[in-house]
Amino acid sequence: MKKVRKTSYKTPAWQRGKGGASRRTVLKYGAAAAATSIIGAPAILRAQETVKVGIVYPISGDFARFGDSVTEATLMGFEHVNEAGGIEALGGAMIEPVIVDIRSDPTVTRTETERVINDHDIVAVTGCYVSGLSMVASEVCERHQVPFVTGSISDGLSDRGFQYFCQVSPKASMFGEAQVRIARTLGEEFGPEKNRVAILFEDTDYGTSTADGLRNTAEEMGFEIVLFESYPFDIPDAGPLITRVARSEAEIVFPVSYLQDAILIIETLASRNVDVSIFGGGAGYLVPEFQDGLGALSNLTYSVGSWNWDIEHAQPHGISEAYAERTGEPFIHEHAGEGYCMARLIADAIERAGAADRDAVRDALRATELDPPHPAAIMPGGHLSFDDTGWNHNVHPVVVQWQDGKPRTVYPPEDAATDPVWPLPAWDDRA
Repeated sequence: MKKVRKTSYKTPAWQRGKGGASRRTVLKYGAAAAATSIIGAPAILRAQETVKVGIVYPISGDFARFGDSVTEATLMGFEHVNEAGGIEALGGAMIEPVIVDIRSDPTVTRTETERVINDHDIVAVTGCYVSGLSMVASEVCERHQVPFVTGSISDGLSDRGFQYFCQVSPKASMFGEAQVRIARTLGEEFGPEKNRVAILFEDTDYGTSTADGLRNTAEEMGFEIVLFESYPFDIPDAGPLITRVARSEAEIVFPVSYLQDAILIIETLASRNVDVSIFGGGAGYLVPEFQDGLGALSNLTYSVGSWNWDIEHAQPHGISEAYAERTGEPFIHEHAGEGYCMARLIADAIERAGAADRDAVRDALRATELDPPHPAAIMPGGHLSFDDTGWNHNVHPVVVQWQDGKPRTVYPPEDAATDPVWPLPAWDDRA
């Protein structure tokens, strides 16, 4: 990595309300409960020449922004399979997505996952973005012996001995290590070193599991943890939280938060001129609205992520460009990238299974051995395979930094697409 002292920035053309999430609502997919759409298959062939796959995400409610975009990317992945001729082993059968809105609610997640399994002859399910919702949906799928493929990150997802479960993403505990390691690396290689750390995290499964990893790694790497503070999801006022950060005299803040909380925390830090370097915990720090909501205040913010649009393994497939054309967004964010990966993975497993059979598809998924440039092998680490728990043990998080209106991968070196900027200037100089 090279030290970069100055970088110029420009506001991206895409803004909230122009394409993207604002026009992709649940109505697009039909009824809120579920809608079945067949991409690329003539109506006369639908009954006998399609393979159904459940797409189970929150496309309404608190997590609609993320669930909707992952659904879009998953549909795009299946569309690409169908456009290339479908499932060759099944005579060119088309993938038929069955879209389910679980409304950001665990109870609805359970009932709607049950319903899509009982009402449709699906061979697999993919979902649910939020780890807590994936916990519920995967339990339902395991009970019904339906393969479930997820990009959710909770460590606990793969700790239950499930046999119909696959997790393509890094685990939450790995994110904390990546956040801390890049902070230490930047200080050691470029200076100055900063040692006083504040860890802020929302009181959800995602927040607490990531924060535990942050704390353990920070202690191991010799950082002084001056604040370890949880806060309620969708916090209405970050003032008291930031007051505690200021009083702690922290030099680095590791916040673990979704979009609105991420924006509020940074706005409050900047408005009070609390001079800290920020290393976000993914989620809200990696979508276009982060830059849209913060403007110049987003510049140079670091974040850890499961995936990023500019990593090497994704480049040959033009995924980000295709997603941008489809949605009007400037790039495909981390969880949508995972959605594309999982769509191509499921299609590949059906192809290898040679049958629209749940057990055969499960066996094929667990036997996966894929390498770049396969369109499913786009996660950091490249090689895609699963251990006995159903986890893709080859994967690792990446660290990005917002530069020129986009998150750019800066760490680890084998995934980096550009150089990091360090140390960070004062808030007024980040434009």
